[in-house]
Amino acid sequence: MSSDTAFPPAGRPLVVPDTDHDRYASFGFMSWWDQRKVREATVLIAGAGALGNEVVKNLALVGVGQLLIVDFDTVEAANLGRSVLFRDSDRGHKKAETAAAAARRLNPDVATGWLDGDLTRQVGLGLFRRADVVVSCLDNREARLALNRSCYRVGRPWVDGALHEMLGEVRVFWPGRGACYECTLGPADYRAIDLRYSCSALARDRLLEGKLATTTAIAAIIGGAQAQEVLKILHGLPVQPGAGVVWNGLTNDVYGITYPVDAECPSHHAYGPILECPGLRAGTTTAAQMLAHVRHAMGSAAVLELDHDLLVGFDCVAGHTFEEAAGPAAAVTESAAVCPACGRSRWPRLAHRLCGDEPYLGRPLAELGVPPLHVLAGRSGDHRQYFELTGDGEALWKFIREPSGGS
Repeated sequence: MSSDTAFPPAGRPLVVPDTDHDRYASFGFMSWWDQRKVREATVLIAGAGALGNEVVKNLALVGVGQLLIVDFDTVEAANLGRSVLFRDSDRGHKKAETAAAAARRLNPDVATGWLDGDLTRQVGLGLFRRADVVVSCLDNREARLALNRSCYRVGRPWVDGALHEMLGEVRVFWPGRGACYECTLGPADYRAIDLRYSCSALARDRLLEGKLATTTAIAAIIGGAQAQEVLKILHGLPVQPGAGVVWNGLTNDVYGITYPVDAECPSHHAYGPILECPGLRAGTTTAAQMLAHVRHAMGSAAVLELDHDLLVGFDCVAGHTFEEAAGPAAAVTESAAVCPACGRSRWPRLAHRLCGDEPYLGRPLAELGVPPLHVLAGRSGDHRQYFELTGDGEALWKFIREPSGGS
């Protein structure tokens, strides 16, 4: 490597690592390595399939202090041929929990936590705020889009990985630095996302599951490259936000790609200062109490804005019935919209803010689709203020296990 590299300058004291007793000793031979930065880092990994397995394995081995693994799927037989952390005895178990336990066995120094949840609607922004870097090991555009918007709101860099057969791609997205993920989407991408929902914003009843068609070799290559980008970010080394590298395993071609910034991109919405609220919890704080908290801070005219479609009821298209409801629209399938009186589809009523006269204000925020440790927006005129449900933190972070407590 040439002497004009962009790595940190030479001149640090020469330390001879103890390779007999220090599992991280060999890393010390690298001029730029700082084990303290690695040990103190928190990385959120979204997806625990073939790619997620590789990323978890790589980051656990180098001693990243805290790994948070999010997935809502379970281990099945087809995962065993391409997932380094799973064993036959893990079939039927939660992927995120299984990967976390395997990472602890690889390196007891690492505190690994897991969350069994859907990234598009069950992961609070507070988790993203507490991560230094986010890694996407996802297999669909909708989840990546949700992750992109969450990271942009709280200013967190994320490293995306994608696989298809012998093809793979790694991209770095960093809010305010180059293109974001949504900047890269075209009309065909939005059509693919829209296929997951009906015209009334309800989830379709039958969707082909996104099964990953790939080889273990390309998963190892892309997972390794993702982990390396994470380590570069943690050490303050140069990365290329808004750009990516594509590996074509069929032809052995490797090439870079840079994306233009879309000045009108709807993902470019960063939250302002976030007020932490230790007394507020998604499971126990009602919508009325949350609205009262917002109005105490912002004035009596303030409203509570939601970042998801809230289903508040169904109207029969033939005028037979109206049925009240209160919950996230994305969690309701088309079959629930069928009118029991005439068998025809009903039209959902959706809401995006709470103004104080809603009949469901007595319901806990969680029942309205607000995840634990989420950040909610209050609005008064053109002014917005952001409130975190920090009361969820202690309970939610209990899954971050001390190294000695791992199985």
